[in-house]
Amino acid sequence: MVEKARKNISRYDLFPKISEDFAQRTTAGGIISVVSLIFIVMLFAQQMIEYATTSTSYDLLVDGDDRGFGAKMRINVDLTLHAMHCEQVSLDVMDVTGEQHLDVTSSEVTKRRVDMFGKRIAMTQERAKVNEKHTKASDEAKKEEDGTGLAKCGDCYGAGEEGECCDDCESVRRAYRRKGWALSRIGTVDQCKQEYDETAMRNLHKEGCHFEGHIEVNKVAGNFHISPGKSFDNNGQHVHDLSPFGDLDVFNFSHTIHKISFGEEFPGVVNPLDGVSRIMESKSGTYQYRLQVVPARYKFLGFNARVVDSNEYSVTDHYREFDPTTQRSLPGLFFFYDLSPLRVEYEEKRMGFFKFLSNVAAVVGGVYAVSSIVDGAVYRGQRAMQEKVDLGKQG
Repeated sequence: MVEKARKNISRYDLFPKISEDFAQRTTAGGIISVVSLIFIVMLFAQQMIEYATTSTSYDLLVDGDDRGFGAKMRINVDLTLHAMHCEQVSLDVMDVTGEQHLDVTSSEVTKRRVDMFGKRIAMTQERAKVNEKHTKASDEAKKEEDGTGLAKCGDCYGAGEEGECCDDCESVRRAYRRKGWALSRIGTVDQCKQEYDETAMRNLHKEGCHFEGHIEVNKVAGNFHISPGKSFDNNGQHVHDLSPFGDLDVFNFSHTIHKISFGEEFPGVVNPLDGVSRIMESKSGTYQYRLQVVPARYKFLGFNARVVDSNEYSVTDHYREFDPTTQRSLPGLFFFYDLSPLRVEYEEKRMGFFKFLSNVAAVVGGVYAVSSIVDGAVYRGQRAMQEKVDLGKQG
């Protein structure tokens, strides 16, 4: 019964066997077999590499994220001004919703003094003591009393209302802004003498300033800029107070951008402003960088599987030179950014295991089939030539 079943099953054998008595091995067949095996090994290795390698695909979609309704975006800033003292400039941020962040270097972004070669200037112990003395002197001045035993009322230099006291430099500035006057000689104001440093304001030691940090902004169009003087809001207008500079007419905003990026870094991202350097040849001017920010989403694969929502950007730049003594323009470094309505989605992909097996089977079967055809053709050709030779000998 078992023998009969075996015979019935053998009728369906797709691989009939040939007796070794009828098989003939040839030199050409051996060479073709070795070459075929080499090809199989090479193609198998290539499939293994492809199976272990992660590729990245991308797609372009409409960005469906809400904007301006609590959505935030991080701007990473790392740049150096080569010829502007840290006391001369401030970094401000604003957007189309009207939100403003003035002098963000007091929180998110740090600025450090550097020399003309970009080397950081350390805050020495001697300078720290001098600053401490200035602070104490300022505090003592506030506690000064007149003959009546009451706290002394600070002079507003003609800009204050009746009975108004200006006890510090900011109060004097506020009174002058309210009147619409220019505080041109700030060094002569007693309340501002401790704050005003002529060496820094005129940058007599040719120092630079390094900005590094990040800014959290609304996910809407806006700008951030580095300009001279303290900034303030004057009836809805963003204004910079240039009075501490007096008659200074040189604002050299030569700079090097080490990194400007929007959001978290991800593989393959290119920030076109990284490493950009500009040297200003004129006395004053404005550098403008207009950035088109494109939201990007990167999907990692494997053990590090996660989704990163970030941004890419393209940029165009423009430089405008002007004379500050004759033209009313604000020198500085301006970055205007706008968001694209589209989003680029990147996704890491890897070949599946079953596809890998099918590719390996195709490689082995394909090479074997082709080598069989080549071997058959070579064998028939050799036999035909041998028959002709044998006929020639007989003739």
